[in-house]
Amino acid sequence: MIKKLLIFVLVLTLCMIVVAPLAAGAGASGTIPLEPGPVIIDTTTDTTAPTLTEPITEPTTEVTITVSPVGSEKGWIDVYGNVDGATVYFDGNAKGTITGGILSVAVASMGTPIQTITVSKSGYTQWAGGLSHMPSANEHVAVYATINPLTTIPTTIPPVTTGSIYTQSNPNGAAIYLNGNFQGYAPLSIPDLYPGTYSMKATLSGYTPDTAIINVYAGQTATYYPVLILSPQPRQTGTVYVTSNPNYASVSVDGTYYGKTPLTLSLYPGSHKIAISLAGYNDYTTYVGVAAGQSQNLPVTLSTAIFGSFTLTSVPGATVYMDSAVVGTTNSAGNFRQTGITSGNHLFKVTASGYNDWMNTVYIEANTVTSISASLTPKGSSPTPVPPTGGLAIASSPTNAAVYVDDLPRGNTPLTVTDLVPGDHVVRLSSDGYLDYTTTTTVTSGQTAPLAVTLTVAPTPTSTSSPAPTPVLVVGVLAAALLIEGYMRRRS
Repeated sequence: MIKKLLIFVLVLTLCMIVVAPLAAGAGASGTIPLEPGPVIIDTTTDTTAPTLTEPITEPTTEVTITVSPVGSEKGWIDVYGNVDGATVYFDGNAKGTITGGILSVAVASMGTPIQTITVSKSGYTQWAGGLSHMPSANEHVAVYATINPLTTIPTTIPPVTTGSIYTQSNPNGAAIYLNGNFQGYAPLSIPDLYPGTYSMKATLSGYTPDTAIINVYAGQTATYYPVLILSPQPRQTGTVYVTSNPNYASVSVDGTYYGKTPLTLSLYPGSHKIAISLAGYNDYTTYVGVAAGQSQNLPVTLSTAIFGSFTLTSVPGATVYMDSAVVGTTNSAGNFRQTGITSGNHLFKVTASGYNDWMNTVYIEANTVTSISASLTPKGSSPTPVPPTGGLAIASSPTNAAVYVDDLPRGNTPLTVTDLVPGDHVVRLSSDGYLDYTTTTTVTSGQTAPLAVTLTVAPTPTSTSSPAPTPVLVVGVLAAALLIEGYMRRRS
């Protein structure tokens, strides 16, 4: 009995030795252990410990996926500049210099948008601007930058102080013009204007234009407040077709110059005074009655003139001789005018106390006012001082009108005339497409008086056909035809 018990313990010990390593191997290989059950001892089983092997691992394939960063596609910003060597900055970061007139910078098409591009170089003004849009992939976006050399103002010349004009129209939105140049729509401020006189104009559809002359002073803001009035309904007109022999005679209606013959006048109904003049011919004047919607002809043959006139300018109180005879003295403005002078050459002499005599031969043209300037020089080693002169600052709307002072051409507006003797002077302004403007203004010694003029647009000539035959003429022609026919029948 004891012998059998020892054998049983021995077998049980051997089984535990064999099962322990197998249990450890099963855990390493991931084998799920069996539920414990009754132990069956097989005495025929080899009791040698089994050989353990490494678990078999399935091979795996590693896949690498590369994701491109957003905005990696490239476009280009091409900066064109007028000065080589200028540095280009994108949002304050330097990107390079312009060479051969261009700098091309590659940028990410979907990157952060560039807000400001700056181009600068020492000694030049700086340029700054923006992009119209960021370039897409492979797109070129052009930027054009212009920088100019810095100008140095000499320290001996103080900078000019400017003024400005502020304009507000009633109603709002009128187009504003300064010296004929469009500036914008009211309300509007026009800065950086040099001191002086400016011609202003305001226009608005359906309203009568407004014009004014505005004076600008340094450091001040002048105001222009045009009040526009609704345009009146157009009035019906009649026409007068004026011809002359010879042609190119000047035509004036009611004292206003309209043009040269042949000329079609569009006039409002009523009686009008028409004057026709031509150098070398006598003036022609007549009155014409104009009816609305009707046309008429005015043929004029001018007769040769034999008389002319002259205007002489010298010192005030000077004695004027013509052909050795005294014809008068100059007024306080130094002017003298004489009419009814036979055309041809005449000898003129001007004398005044304290001055040397002036003498010259002048040709007086028929039916023309001839201007004569007789400048006297003081006598002696200590000559009497020449009286001081005054001037006129003349501005017009529109500008560039021809200016005549005492029938002498002096230039175009805006114009300042500074050599006028004190007294009254006749000023005439003339411009194509506008009626002539004539006025008499007084000049004061040592002062420059302003004269602002707004010219009136001349009526546009329109062509017209000859008037239709009158009913009386038609009846006369028919009667003559009937008489001729009756006479021929009696002869046959």
